[in-house]
Amino acid sequence: MDTDDTGSARGTVAGRLVMLLQISRDLAFEVDVRLGYNPADPYAVRLTFHLPGDAPVTWMLSRELLLDGLSCRSGEGDVVVEPVPGEDLEFPDVRIRLNSPAGTAVLYSPALPLIEFLARTDQVLPMGEEQAMDELEQQLSLILDSLDGRFRNAG
Repeated sequence: MDTDDTGSARGTVAGRLVMLLQISRDLAFEVDVRLGYNPADPYAVRLTFHLPGDAPVTWMLSRELLLDGLSCRSGEGDVVVEPVPGEDLEFPDVRIRLNSPAGTAVLYSPALPLIEFLARTDQVLPMGEEQAMDELEQQLSLILDSLDGRFRNAG
């Protein structure tokens, strides 16, 4: 996985990893996946799947869902994330099941790149502080609007 912060805005986190897309019991292939996190949308992680011959497909997953899914089955409905045995005995793999009207996709990833990515998002905006950040932004917006009005009225 790329560990460079290649985001265009300050505080964004970007990464890249290769996941295994399981088509059937006997058929699977590697898929390039771009990960993105923007503190302006503090609860979401963007996963963009680059499938050969198709347009990229993006899913938004909860940052908390991904974190919980590293240690236990998490999610229900459209997205389920859970640890599964993998080659690394210390860190299990992660299975992500995505359900849509078009069908179901089952993807596998080593856990370590996801752990590293989520740790980088936590450095930008620690989990649990998302609401405080939103409230701070609202207060700053009110203050700036107030100041802007004063300057317009004074001129």
